[in-house]
Amino acid sequence: MKVRKLKIENLEDAKKIVISSNCDEYVYAKLSKKIVSEPFMVEDIDNIAANILKQEALSCGADVAVSKDVSLFKKGTSTVIICANKNQIEKLSLKLKEQPFELKYLSKKIIEINSVQLKEIVCSTKKISLKNKPLVMGIVNLSPDSFFKNGIEDETMACKLAQEMQEYGADIIDVGAESTRPGSKPIAVKEEIKKIKTFLKIFRKESKIPVSVDTYKSEVAEVALDEGADIINDIYALRYSKNMAKIISYHKAGVVLMHMRKKPLTMQQNIKYNNVVSEIFNFLDKQIEFALESGIKKDSVIVDPGIGFGKTVENNSLVIKRLFDFKSLNVPLLVGLSNKSFLAKIIEDDNLNERQTATVIANMVSVLNGADILRVHEVKETKKLLKIIKALGNL
Repeated sequence: MKVRKLKIENLEDAKKIVISSNCDEYVYAKLSKKIVSEPFMVEDIDNIAANILKQEALSCGADVAVSKDVSLFKKGTSTVIICANKNQIEKLSLKLKEQPFELKYLSKKIIEINSVQLKEIVCSTKKISLKNKPLVMGIVNLSPDSFFKNGIEDETMACKLAQEMQEYGADIIDVGAESTRPGSKPIAVKEEIKKIKTFLKIFRKESKIPVSVDTYKSEVAEVALDEGADIINDIYALRYSKNMAKIISYHKAGVVLMHMRKKPLTMQQNIKYNNVVSEIFNFLDKQIEFALESGIKKDSVIVDPGIGFGKTVENNSLVIKRLFDFKSLNVPLLVGLSNKSFLAKIIEDDNLNERQTATVIANMVSVLNGADILRVHEVKETKKLLKIIKALGNL
């Protein structure tokens, strides 16, 4: 059973969500009006449990959109939408504690999702406060094969760029030595280690700012953490290297778990999802569980839905629109869409300046939809954006 809270702001979107439960058409309009707020979606719930859930919801003054199979008492599982206000959902969660068929678990998840408040990210000896989120993560590319052609091969110059980003207000520096753009090929482990190690040796003499290393190779991660890195940003979400989770756990480091289908060389081929948001959510939920089982603390975990990694323009757009869904994972949400090609496709203009403008706008939407961390190339411009949003009262 997968549970997540949604954020619905208009009737059109509400109707789409109600329809996804496969309920009878005659309740579309009625239930759509009830969920223009923050309803809960429950996937893979036993149909017997769904029937009990609906009856308990009605007794609290709420309602549940259930599939026709549930109404016909057919065996199996389905997706339901809980339509309730804050008071009703609190009453319902208490009632579900006394029910069978995993409804106790559902009660626990609803209470957890509604009560968790993220305070800080714990990584090694550092604690990164989330009090003034969203945080800004500045990107430093040590690879000349960077997707946006802004890689800096000279580690000393890269350190100067990182220092400049810190002066502009970056909260975290994210450094990588291997490009993971669509179609890119991996580099040798020794070469990656050399670049990362050299950068960290120089930079750590100048700054104590939290440093994230963008790598999926455990050998690179181990050297990076020994040299003072605080977070490992893993595009494979701990699936590539079998020792990665243990190394991160041993160092008490932070980890970014990103969603990606296939690998960089092939991730943009034959893209197909039945439900892109649900599939990403379920993948990240599974990898968080794996991280915790491996000894990594939950307050050290960050998730990234992987904008641009194995996704179409439409997929990326929908994920950004539905970022709030991922808040139910109860860990910080990172969004990295800086200067990516899908933005150029949306505006039908690949001009450098236009793509950067599109990045600023897309980052603004991401923040308003729930992003806790923005991974960007342009730190100065992003910090200005956040000041404007905060000044206008939306954060």
